[in-house]
Amino acid sequence: MTTTDSAPLAGGFRPDDELAALVSDCIDGRPDAAQLARLESRLAADPEARRYYLDAMLLDDALGDQFSAAGVGGMVDLLAAGGGGAAAIVAEPIGWRRFRPLTRAAAAILLAVVVGGIGGGLAAWQGVRAGVGVSSAAAFAEISRTRLAVPPRNHAQSTLVKGRKLGRGRLAIESGAIEITVRNGVMIVLDGPAEIELAGEQLAFLHRGVAVVRGPVGSGDFDLETPTAHVVNRGGECAAKVDQSLNTDVQVYSGEVVAAGVAKTGSGQFPLRVVAGEAIRFSSQADVSPERIAFSDERFTRRVPDDKGISLGEPAVKEYNAKTGQPQLESIVVTRASGPVLVDGSLDEWNQEGVFRATLPASPGGREWVEGRMMYDDERLYIAARVGDPLPLRNSVDHALDSGLVWQGGGLQIFFSADRAAGWPADANSPGYYEGRKIEAPFAEQLKAENSRLMTLIMTHHAPSKTDRLFIGRSVANYAPETIRSDDFEGRFVASPDGRGYTLEYAIPWATLGVDDDPPRSGDTLAAAWELHFSDETGKLWRNQIIEIRNRSEPSGIFLYERAATWGRAEFR
Repeated sequence: MTTTDSAPLAGGFRPDDELAALVSDCIDGRPDAAQLARLESRLAADPEARRYYLDAMLLDDALGDQFSAAGVGGMVDLLAAGGGGAAAIVAEPIGWRRFRPLTRAAAAILLAVVVGGIGGGLAAWQGVRAGVGVSSAAAFAEISRTRLAVPPRNHAQSTLVKGRKLGRGRLAIESGAIEITVRNGVMIVLDGPAEIELAGEQLAFLHRGVAVVRGPVGSGDFDLETPTAHVVNRGGECAAKVDQSLNTDVQVYSGEVVAAGVAKTGSGQFPLRVVAGEAIRFSSQADVSPERIAFSDERFTRRVPDDKGISLGEPAVKEYNAKTGQPQLESIVVTRASGPVLVDGSLDEWNQEGVFRATLPASPGGREWVEGRMMYDDERLYIAARVGDPLPLRNSVDHALDSGLVWQGGGLQIFFSADRAAGWPADANSPGYYEGRKIEAPFAEQLKAENSRLMTLIMTHHAPSKTDRLFIGRSVANYAPETIRSDDFEGRFVASPDGRGYTLEYAIPWATLGVDDDPPRSGDTLAAAWELHFSDETGKLWRNQIIEIRNRSEPSGIFLYERAATWGRAEFR
């Protein structure tokens, strides 16, 4: 530490021995709880002591290496208390020319964030600087995926393993990539070489390298600090890169961010709104204004490839394939409706592009088959199929008592992702996937399983009431799909003239699916899979099924309802 003895630092103020010792121990990472409490008391009561503390922190030789985003919050609380707080600091900046370049940048960040008003606590800030709080007991995030991840030299490889719990603290990677899942659903992809410091569920500091932040709808703002920018992600997807000169590039893939440069003396630069398809650069030089730069969709790593799923074993695979056959198709083209769609079962107005056909291998004479297609427009998702079934339209499962078993009576079940931010392959495993394999599900995986945009749609004709029904399971963790009211969708089953099959046609509003705020659109590649179920003559006992549109890179023997990564591609045109 550079501030020894009781030399005056700020405006001629000379600290007493106790204050000097407390600040010195604080910077060196040695204070205990009692010392921290005493220091907080001294700073809260004395504006000059707060100014001395700030000046000492900024003059510390190690500040460039140890500066913490969480520390900003603690200083905000303390420096803003009483007269001579944050406003006074900004009004009378400390002598900037005394600091080496990295320290100047850190000091500028400090002042900009003080103005921004991020809250915290001195003890929490000290915990991050000292490396405290990274145990699972204080965890609010975890490493959810890794890909060729190499830690810094002198670090054990185990520091970058999938499933590692993360609390407040730094995480560095020299090459490869890791994905971090925060408890609130925020995902951070770190592309090495990079270093990030987690300070809470909604705050992190990117010291170097590239971080892509993806926030689900409803997760709230996520603040990403860098040496030269303050980026607020409003729930979409954005990337930030800090280069060797501490310049920060920000680009937005979806949603919007509010970003401000903080390299200028005083309170930083005026915040800018950056929307999807835009990119901007914040310079580390105080006299350089932000500049718009070219947006490149392929510039950064946005997804870390997931490990392949775990099969149930060879005997189960053989039995599974014997019943269902091996799916031949990996994708379905979802075309845009060219005009109004009349839900009457005729399919006269349907596009011909995207039609697929599959036959049950074990079916005598090929009597059991499906010819399916999907369309969409701004308001609805459309699903249609012609089906060969020697025992058609006999579903008599009581949906009021057994909604989770309605598929057994026959009908069409579609697994579908409407999560535009997730893309393909979809990422979620049901609780049953882990239970069947005797694996403990990490909490990050449990969060993914609750994603309501990964859904199951079941369409059936209920023979006793002669009604056409729709059931929706809103997440891969939902085994009891809800019954959708008839006025919230249009659906029609029509028996074939020869009595050996039927045609179904459904129009389901995006609002009914719960995604009208951000529905799929042209150019999206999402996830979908089809399961056509056949019942016996009672309409209660499941007989067989056709599975089609499946991710062929996933092992056989994994059921579609267990793992969303098994779903094939839905290519919206």
